[in-house]
Amino acid sequence: MKAVNLFAGWGGFTEGAELAGVDVVWAANHWPLAVEAHARNHPRTAHVCQDLRQADFTRLPRFDLLLASPACQGHSTASQPIRTVKHDADRATAWAVIDCAEATTPAAIVIENVPAFRRWLLFPVWREALVRLGYHVTEHDAHATAFGVPQRRHRLIILATRKPTAIELPAVTVEPPIGPCIELDAGTWRPTTMASPNARARFAKARANWGRRFLSQHVTGHPGVPLDQPIRTITTKDQWVIVDGDRYRSLSIREHARAMSFRDSYAWPADATREDCIKGLGNAVPPLVAKGVVHAVANAIS
Repeated sequence: MKAVNLFAGWGGFTEGAELAGVDVVWAANHWPLAVEAHARNHPRTAHVCQDLRQADFTRLPRFDLLLASPACQGHSTASQPIRTVKHDADRATAWAVIDCAEATTPAAIVIENVPAFRRWLLFPVWREALVRLGYHVTEHDAHATAFGVPQRRHRLIILATRKPTAIELPAVTVEPPIGPCIELDAGTWRPTTMASPNARARFAKARANWGRRFLSQHVTGHPGVPLDQPIRTITTKDQWVIVDGDRYRSLSIREHARAMSFRDSYAWPADATREDCIKGLGNAVPPLVAKGVVHAVANAIS
């Protein structure tokens, strides 16, 4: 089975699809650095760097499965979406999925986004467009820990198939801990006494909750996360630190990647900054989530 990956980003969707036995033949993204990162790890895939709202999808190679994770930044957690030019442009990327589906009619489509995607004012129209194109559309809540990812990350998975399918995604049973992803003997540590007053207040609160060793986030009043639980959502911001007694440090790029379920051999461009890497990882689909969803869809349509 062959797939195409729109908004491929740092490559989590492709990584998971290939783990599920699906060959990703074409991938595209508008961020040159993301395309470079994707190409380093998936050299057999054809790559394009462009705004997908202007793509000519009739030129794609033959494929069966469309993977897409359009921009999520334009979708607010409030009852109404934020109205700015940028956010309207971000939301508009979802229409590239419709354009591609109309031009190529794949057997199935897998779309990943934040749950607030449903609150988009045009979501009912967008969803109906898939139906008008002949797809049976279902919506699923996906929790990353249910797929073996050591992170509490809640996302919306939309499946569109040519034939009605009964696809069940796993429910959370046992949550993987973040502890095995952390290297306590690595990194550059600092005394907690050197942290800002706000950070020291957060550390004190977390220490009272969890003891001497825990994760903390740059959020006022954050209660901390013990290492025997999953980390909370990895975002595009550099926010997480590990505290070990009277010392602390930021989580490494590799620790962020492990928390997203990327393999340790996954490589980043040589000129990618720490900010670039965390942005790319925070926007990515966790590979193990992608693997589980794609495997279920591939079995249902094969």
